[in-house]
Amino acid sequence: MKFAYLLILLSTAVLGCQSSHSDEKLKETTRFNNYMDAQGIITIEELQSNYPIFTVKRTSQPSPQAIEYLNKVTQTTEITAYLCTWCHDSQREIPELIKLKQALSNPNIQLKLIALDRNKKDNLGLAEKAGVLYTPTIIVQQKGKEVGRIIEKTSQEIGLELKEILESATE
Repeated sequence: MKFAYLLILLSTAVLGCQSSHSDEKLKETTRFNNYMDAQGIITIEELQSNYPIFTVKRTSQPSPQAIEYLNKVTQTTEITAYLCTWCHDSQREIPELIKLKQALSNPNIQLKLIALDRNKKDNLGLAEKAGVLYTPTIIVQQKGKEVGRIIEKTSQEIGLELKEILESATE
């Protein structure tokens, strides 16, 4: 009898713990959960509308020298940015990259954004294939070959860093 009573008491405690979380509580969205949602190829518009931190207005402006140089690039150049929506480095660097892209009038410069989960993976395996270990990782390619990458943070304004990468690729 004591065993049956103990089993009932234990069952009630377990079930009680489970039912103490209402459906509303389980559905509640937290900042942590929001930042886990993005994974895979994402547009600038999707990123900025779903993750407002990426629309933060920065006071810095892209370098005029970088804009002038990048607008004259004749080789198709793909810039692929692997980012995590929850990552502070991505939240700092990616808005600057977007601002630079929007300041350019060169269709030869293409920007692709790929969001990664907390394991730094995406649903297409692109990050693994590219050897991405840290975010953001910004990979610059011409003629299908990598000519440079920026990992986690820039050493200077992002436009100038991209300019240097592309200048060294043409040497």
